[in-house]
Amino acid sequence: MCGIAGIVSLDGFDPKTLVAMTDLVSYRGPSGFGFAFSQPGKNSRIEIIHDERRMPTISLPVVGLGSRRLAILDLSPAGNQPMMSDNGDLCITFNGEIYNYKEIHHELENYGHKFRTGTDTEVILRAYREWGQECLARFNGMWGFAIWDRARQRLFCARDRFGVKPFYYAMVAGRFYFASEIKQILQASSVSRVANAQSVYAFLEWGLLDGSSDTFFTGVHQLPGGHALTLDLTVPLAPSVHRYWELRVQPTGEITPQEAVEEFRRRFKAAVKLRMRSDVPIGVSLSGGLDSSSVLCQAKEIEPSVEIKGFSACFEDRPIDERDYISIVLASVGSSGHMTYPRSNAFWKNIKSIVYHMDEPLMSTGVFPQWCVMEDARNYGTPVLLGGQGGDEALCGYQKYRYFYLWQLLRTCDPRIIRETLLWPRNGTTSYWTLDAASRYLPSIFRSPFSLTARVGTSEFKDNFKKTVSGLGAAQSIAERQKLDLTYSSIPSLLHHEDRISMAHSIESRLPFLDYELVEFAVNCPAHLKLRNGWSKWLLRSALSGTLPEQIRLRKTKLGFDTPDAEWVRVGLQNGHRALWDAPDALRMSRFMNARSLANECRAFLQKDSRALSSSAIFRAISLELWAEVHGVS
Repeated sequence: MCGIAGIVSLDGFDPKTLVAMTDLVSYRGPSGFGFAFSQPGKNSRIEIIHDERRMPTISLPVVGLGSRRLAILDLSPAGNQPMMSDNGDLCITFNGEIYNYKEIHHELENYGHKFRTGTDTEVILRAYREWGQECLARFNGMWGFAIWDRARQRLFCARDRFGVKPFYYAMVAGRFYFASEIKQILQASSVSRVANAQSVYAFLEWGLLDGSSDTFFTGVHQLPGGHALTLDLTVPLAPSVHRYWELRVQPTGEITPQEAVEEFRRRFKAAVKLRMRSDVPIGVSLSGGLDSSSVLCQAKEIEPSVEIKGFSACFEDRPIDERDYISIVLASVGSSGHMTYPRSNAFWKNIKSIVYHMDEPLMSTGVFPQWCVMEDARNYGTPVLLGGQGGDEALCGYQKYRYFYLWQLLRTCDPRIIRETLLWPRNGTTSYWTLDAASRYLPSIFRSPFSLTARVGTSEFKDNFKKTVSGLGAAQSIAERQKLDLTYSSIPSLLHHEDRISMAHSIESRLPFLDYELVEFAVNCPAHLKLRNGWSKWLLRSALSGTLPEQIRLRKTKLGFDTPDAEWVRVGLQNGHRALWDAPDALRMSRFMNARSLANECRAFLQKDSRALSSSAIFRAISLELWAEVHGVS
């Protein structure tokens, strides 16, 4: 796991620029650093520098790769990056983990490859040499990497299928920059810190983040999950992006419930087992819910002798506190737990630091419990955490899926609707789904009372995007709805937060539910095996029978890392962010939000007016304004 950076410039560049880009994210890789510099030409020299504070002898390099290393596999200096192939033709900087690297290592040995290290980094290099760009199809893991192919005079970059690890890039004044975080590109290049109006609209109106190749900064792009990029040293430099993987909706056909449960159990166990490969201690980000509890219990079943600690966020507010469930899970596997207690004053004290690390606006106050959990794990010397992210999207855990499913049954005159409707009150999840949250899936004509942009957006801003369609809604099938959530409306933003929050504390976060083989199977399983007899996640509940404690397996409540959102937002408005409603003329994002309208909405919210915008909508406005302040955005 690392932070990466790179520059390609046909006219050459100052090596100090790459060093500064790489050092800026030292928290992503506290174990070491390194650089590779190259001149043009198939026989040119590549100069590698590891853990030394010196400039290269190449005074004006054309290609540069930078790395900050978080050592997880092969902790020896042999794992330092950038790493060069033994023949000197390839050089890589890599962020992530290839979980099935041992299997690929063995396969490549059969092809005659002789390995010098026990790293997955070397596996990528040799896999690329053996299979070229097709090597991506063999990897199971998370990654953002760049390979300088000297023989082809080409930079080859790729991001994992779901985009668990980030990869940003920009073309500025004829130079190509790439990095793990946007701030690295902003610092190194002359790209303007101007807000991207399309991204701002998607965020304010729909609560969307990272749903496209655009970012909040005009001119800075992200390589979408499942895509690769090539850059040839030709004039002018022009990156070429292509998709190498897509989550395809291809129904499994005839499959019995027993067959589906057995296959899911096999794939889930394999996903967890792969993600337990580590040369450092492993823990679990444990909420007490079904997904994270399943990960911990499955991990202990696989390795009973390995200590796997649980790290949890708890609250004094009992309706959202999950200590009772957390304790049940920990006791069942004999693991120790560490609990942290996030509070509103600590959240507002840390929020600018969080926004700095995030590079883009925060979706909700719910990021802070994660922040506290990651900080706790680092303090207790556990640099790898397994988590339950992706379980709801892959297995229909959210309340909305129940409504979509009933609508689908009604639309197709499926007789299952009678049984599902009758059993939902008995077995259905009792998560609290507000009308405001549900409004994301309503047609625009019905959204005005809930719409942040409709109520506080400037006239010009609203006019520019009034015909925009979000792509949210019931979709044509449950599987299609899941695909949208996994690739567009839910998982991309959650992964953005997951990566930045974990790496801010030098923690590697691993997510078994986003194993692509598991997701492909789960999404394409018949809907009645995911939502069955009133139960959500029936497939998971059935597969983990005998592994999960029954109080967890049959749990109906659903929280996750929730916070007392309304209370925390009021605290923020009454203290550090009074200007939004007390002195609105100072609004930085006045290009998008009408200062007076926003001030009125904030006052109505503080007065608990029943017609006020929701706490989540108000927080998005606060978050956008804070983002502009922290990152100097115009």
